[in-house]
Order: sequence, then C-alpha cells, then structure tokens
Amino acid sequence: MALSVHIKKKLKDFELAVDFDMDEGIVGFLGSSGCGKSMTLKCIAGIETPDEGRIVLDDEVLFDKKSGINLSPQKRKVGYLFQNYALFPHMTVKQNIEAGLAASGKSKQEKKEIVERLLEQFHIKELENSYPVHISGGQQQRAALARMMAAEPKFLLLDEPFSALDAYLKEKLMQEMMTYLNQFKKGVIMVSHSRDEVYQMCSDTVIMHQGMIETLGKTKEIFDNPGTVNAARLTGCKNISRATKTGTHEVYASDWDIKLTFPEQTEIPSNLTHVGIRAHEIHPIVSKDTNLKDMDSNESIKLNTMDCQLERISEAPFEIYLILQNKSGKNTSPLWWKVTKKEWQEIGEKVPETVELPAEHIILLK
Repeated sequence: MALSVHIKKKLKDFELAVDFDMDEGIVGFLGSSGCGKSMTLKCIAGIETPDEGRIVLDDEVLFDKKSGINLSPQKRKVGYLFQNYALFPHMTVKQNIEAGLAASGKSKQEKKEIVERLLEQFHIKELENSYPVHISGGQQQRAALARMMAAEPKFLLLDEPFSALDAYLKEKLMQEMMTYLNQFKKGVIMVSHSRDEVYQMCSDTVIMHQGMIETLGKTKEIFDNPGTVNAARLTGCKNISRATKTGTHEVYASDWDIKLTFPEQTEIPSNLTHVGIRAHEIHPIVSKDTNLKDMDSNESIKLNTMDCQLERISEAPFEIYLILQNKSGKNTSPLWWKVTKKEWQEIGEKVPETVELPAEHIILLK
C-alpha cells in the first residue's frame, strides 16, 4: 500500500510544505505542538484542503490541485482516529460501529456479521449497548478503532491515540494497538508527542519542524543519530551545546566549556553547529585523585571530561537526575546526568568531582 504526499498549505504562522512517500508499515510523525503534524493528517484524510500539490494512495489520486481532483473523506477509504476518538455520544457502541458501515453498500446481514466480528475482535462485546459517556477511555479507543475498521480502510491515520489515557492504561493499550496494526498489514501514520510511543510502535519516523519534514528514516537510526538539533531534542536528548570544530578531530562545546576529542575514524562534518549527549551516557570518574590529579602531565587523560559541582538533584521513582555545572567558573549550561537508583547506590550516593563525555556517545548535530 503506497502513499505519496506532496502538498503545500498556508497556515497562520508558516507554510506547511510536506513531501514524502511510504509503503506499508507504521510511520511515526514526531514534532512539537503546532508544527503541522495533525494538519498533514487532515489533508490526507480530506478534512482540510491543501493550497497546492498532489496526494496519491495506491495509484488512486485523492487530491490534485492542477487537475481539480479532491475526493471527499468518505471516498478516500482512509481511516482517521482522532485524539478524543470522536464517538457519536447519542449512539451506543454497537451503533457507532454500524455507522462506520453506513456507506459500505453491504447487505443488512453482512453488516450484522461485520459488527459482531469487530465487537469480538476488539473485546467490547459486553459494551455493545453502552453509550460513550459510560465507558472508559481505553474502551472508547477500542470502540473508535472498531468503527474505523468497519469501513475497511486502505490506510490508517492515528492522531495522538494515547494522549487521553493515563500512564498505566497507555502501556497496556499500546500493546493491544500494535497487535491490531500488525493484523492490518497496510500503511499507518501515527502522530505523537511521545518519543516512547514512536520508538516502540513505528518502524520509521518523520521529524517535523515548522511545517516541514526535517528528517525521515528508520526509527532506531534517527534516535541513534538524529542529525539536527530539533530532532535530538524531540528524541529526548537533554544535553545540547553549541559547538565549533577546532581541529580535524576536535570540537569545542562552548555552552559546557569543554574540549571534545574524537577518534581518527570519526568524521566531523563541516556544517557542525551543535553537539549533544544523552543524560544516561555520561560517565562518572569516581576517584579523581587516581584518574586525573596524579597524571596532570598527561593532557590526553583530561580530554572529554568536566570537573563539576552539583546544582541540584531531581529524584524520579526509579532514577536520579543530577544537574551538574562546570567548575570552570564561566557562565556555562548545566549537564543533566541520569543514573538508576542502583547505580547511584553503587557509587555511594556521592556526586563525582569529574564526569566523562565518551566520544562514542557524543551526537554531532547541525
């Protein structure tokens, strides 16, 4: 199932200009609020109309500005799951699913069989006579999915499907959703603010910024090497500094006041503007006296390290965040260092005098 989207639409603060092609699989759209993710879905579904461009699904033209083609949402065979699920409040769960079959042209008996199958498949048979207001968020999601699947869509659009759920229910329903989507075996786009949702569910990821696709590719590759500052932030990198290339294998991170040295095989791009390191990749040097103080003459030992002092500690249920400042005395940005509570206990719950930023974990950004 191939989808081709090449559109532009003038919005209040910027122009949406989206160009991508995809086959079957689950593609996650990750971006900050208001960057154009949901608008892109609405243009594909036919809820909004682009100012120019072309949208093609499996060789069928859904929209073409030049040719004057703009199929209605009902004719596009695209399933759209809204953030709030948009169930009809005056209809029971069963009636909502039946509404998805209204334009199918199927016989009464065929519709009945499809509704019964979907009630069983999505584990909501016992709720068939309940109204949306009387069922939980997770049950509403399953009912909305069943209604969407009743129309036998060729493609699915999921607009932040877990945003209305609490953390426990979200984890459970993510696993259920993955089961349903694997059975669907067609193309899916999922918009999300959550990097965890995208990482767990999507084979490919699109990073959006101000109406444009900034990065796209395999999800794990983008998380390993986001490439841009915006992508690094969206994939959870808390430590980002402006950077200048000062040598063939050297970079100066000005916001941290640290010189960073890389192995010879590392190619530092000429358009480098920033570097980043994820909070859990920082390493403590527990015994400064042994590792550094007695070896001042060996400058290489001090590369990629920072003498630090604690600004504050933030404790989560299973982790500790230490916000560390450079002792250089300059006006620097702090480093966020994340350790598990077990690791924190292993170092005696003491703030190290020096931390290391291993070269293999430093992210080069533009």
